[in-house]
Amino acid sequence: MLAASCSVPPSHQSVVGASVPEPAQSYIVEGQSTDAAADAVKEAGGRVTSRLGVIDAVEADLTDAQHALVLKAGGIKQITTNSIVMTNAAASVMDKFETGSFSNNDGTHRWWGDWVETNDDNTPWQGNVTIGWPERGGNRMIIGYNGSVYRKAATPSSSATVTLKFKYLRSGWESGDYLSVQASGNGGATWTELGRITGAGTDASFVTKTYSITAYKGRNTAIRFVGGMNESFPNDYIDLDDVEIDYNTNFGDGDPVPVDVNQAALHSQGIRGAGVGVAVIDTGYWKMNSLDVDSKGTGRVAPQYDAITNTVVSSWNPVSTDTTGHGTHVTSLIASSRVRSSDGKFFGVAPDATIISIKAFAEDGSSTYATVIRAIDWVVTNRYAYGIRVLNLSLGAPAHSRYWDDPLDKAVMKAWQAGIVVVASAGNSGPLPQTIGVPGNVPYVITVGAMTDNFTPSKSDDLLASFSSSGPTFEGFVKPDLVAPGGHQWGFMATYMKIAVDHPTFINSGDFFQMSGTSQAAAAVSGVAALVIGQNPALTPDQVKCRILQSGKPAVDSAGKLAYSVLQQGTGLVDAKAAVAGTVNNCANVGLNINADVAGTTHYMGSVRQKADGTFQVAGSTDKGMTWDQSYLWGQSFLWPQSFLWPQSFLWNQSTTYNGDIPWVNGYPSAINNTAGTASSMSINSWVAPE
Repeated sequence: MLAASCSVPPSHQSVVGASVPEPAQSYIVEGQSTDAAADAVKEAGGRVTSRLGVIDAVEADLTDAQHALVLKAGGIKQITTNSIVMTNAAASVMDKFETGSFSNNDGTHRWWGDWVETNDDNTPWQGNVTIGWPERGGNRMIIGYNGSVYRKAATPSSSATVTLKFKYLRSGWESGDYLSVQASGNGGATWTELGRITGAGTDASFVTKTYSITAYKGRNTAIRFVGGMNESFPNDYIDLDDVEIDYNTNFGDGDPVPVDVNQAALHSQGIRGAGVGVAVIDTGYWKMNSLDVDSKGTGRVAPQYDAITNTVVSSWNPVSTDTTGHGTHVTSLIASSRVRSSDGKFFGVAPDATIISIKAFAEDGSSTYATVIRAIDWVVTNRYAYGIRVLNLSLGAPAHSRYWDDPLDKAVMKAWQAGIVVVASAGNSGPLPQTIGVPGNVPYVITVGAMTDNFTPSKSDDLLASFSSSGPTFEGFVKPDLVAPGGHQWGFMATYMKIAVDHPTFINSGDFFQMSGTSQAAAAVSGVAALVIGQNPALTPDQVKCRILQSGKPAVDSAGKLAYSVLQQGTGLVDAKAAVAGTVNNCANVGLNINADVAGTTHYMGSVRQKADGTFQVAGSTDKGMTWDQSYLWGQSFLWPQSFLWPQSFLWNQSTTYNGDIPWVNGYPSAINNTAGTASSMSINSWVAPE
């Protein structure tokens, strides 16, 4: 786990007259250049822990005295606390040994990893443990001599009983031959023998064996078979088949439902996001076929980067790095190539997109501002090498400074300036106003709120999700930009991943998990962005945003008026087909100059102002839909029609040079040109109940 570091020197014997070393804290130091920031830290006696070139900064450990010296140094723009980033987000596993592989998954849920041999060659075709022996039917595991093999699984702690079952057939056994059956509750750190299969002889047919392993249930259940035979195969051996762990749990079932943003017609035309790189900064990646390959079976997972360790962990050969689940769930909504058996619909919005997975959060969900910025830096640096055109940021934190002061927001702006479409979640802190988080408060990016189908197939009773954060931002910008499905979305997640373990009710048969949040809504829009770019690769980020905003279909009431404020739903529900077919280019980020903003010469404010009665309203508008007040709380069902057309430009999408804040609901931000306040916590997944 990486957290806001506090550098503590080694303990020493107490010495009379000796001073106690001053503790250091982790900061992000921004300068005229990265070198300038590093030099100032070193001259003050601090320690540079990493370089954050994307924002001309370094991560550094500084004492209070060193902090004061660096702040006064020439060429230093700002020092920010390196804030902690935190996350809040009857089955079986079975192997029938139908193929010669250590990785078979034949149950309703998957094993946690493959079979692992001990002191053997780790191949299924030879050695003391073999799988799928052709001469013996190819559907069993054979253990001879002192062969040993184990495998892990995740079993629910709430299950009343967990049972290990398998079939065995002895061949050529002599007195003293045995197979030890063992279990572990800590993933194999320690083992307990459940029993032994013994006795001389050869079995004429398979015998079924059952053991209770309830005492070892939990996330880290493991089983092991250890051979103790006098002679090597083919003299003394035992065949095992249909090895299965059964348990009961309250997981969902039924036909999984793909996310729907009106993309099916595009998929049937072959518009699937091929060649478009989508980077996902999250908790990591789960290696599975429908993520590893696109709809044509071609590998499409680019090198995976770990921003925590600052290492590339794979190169076009995907590996599992996600033990939390959030990153896998989000990635599957963006790009899964699996199709639903009932109608052939893809589960991913852009099933042929290239996946670039960046791990920035540890298993417990913790990270730091610097780690996330380092991840963005890597994305910007490698955007050409891997064709990165879209960056998904399904994360957020309460804003404590203006967007141009926050270092994470500044990194996001640099990504947008570099030609990357950034899609950010609005946050799960709604429905009250001014709850848009970092980095969704950046005016340039596409900020996505969530709606829900209200658990029915009908479009007439869809709702704005109650948890979806609302605008305006503290600088008066209308956010979210639009909404997307974010209620009980079906995405991939392994049963052993932390979110699934913490919320087992939402595990489903197979690899699916139901999860709600603006994280899921942002993922859907990232997929839409990949479809738009795939058909229109010359578009700039502003133009992509324009076409996606123009596709929005707002919720309206029976009179055809906006049913929710634009500060809740933006332009409305995203429509992939309309976005891809769009022709408008100049309706987003009107009046903004990203180069001047990044350079710090000009900053901007939006068109929303607060009235004397406390409501927020788009300046110059008298339409109720342009106002926020308490009447716009959730709870009613409205139609999101295909027929509603927005004008060519949105009257709220006009920006002006910054000349002052609008009132902040929870107090004013930190002073400009000083040590900026940042989010005290960040969430990949603030768990919200599905709705």
